[in-house]
Amino acid sequence: MNYFENSKILVPIDFSDQSKEAVQTGVKIAGKKENVSVLHVVDPAQLYGLDDNGGYELGGGMAAGTFNWDGASQIDADHEVTAMNQMKESFGSDEFRGVQFFTAVDSPTEGITRFAADHKIDLIVLPSHGRSGVKRLLLGSVAEHVVRAAHCPVLILRR
Repeated sequence: MNYFENSKILVPIDFSDQSKEAVQTGVKIAGKKENVSVLHVVDPAQLYGLDDNGGYELGGGMAAGTFNWDGASQIDADHEVTAMNQMKESFGSDEFRGVQFFTAVDSPTEGITRFAADHKIDLIVLPSHGRSGVKRLLLGSVAEHVVRAAHCPVLILRR
């Protein structure tokens, strides 16, 4: 028996191969598939801005007079539906039957840590994409931020 057997486990995913492996690891650790929650966090459209024609405008669209809040909300909702459908397709085999799937619109770190706290998660299993050097300095590391902000232990899976 392992320490986290029968614990509530969260596996955040971004649909990479490493994410699928992390879900498989989460299922092995939990012992019961029903104890595993898979979460895809959708970046909010509001962070990118929309132009007046409904398209993305890099760094723009933030002025109150031109920002299309309804359009941004619809994009978020559409992304959540697409993510849920993709999760059902990617994890539709018997190997994952019983695993619970969720989406959230938030920044990755906030979405993951908020979900974990709200659902009283015991362990977060997170793949590491292995960024280093300048990429890590410029982009940051979601895994590192989750480790710092989470209320529970975080298992980082290195490749």
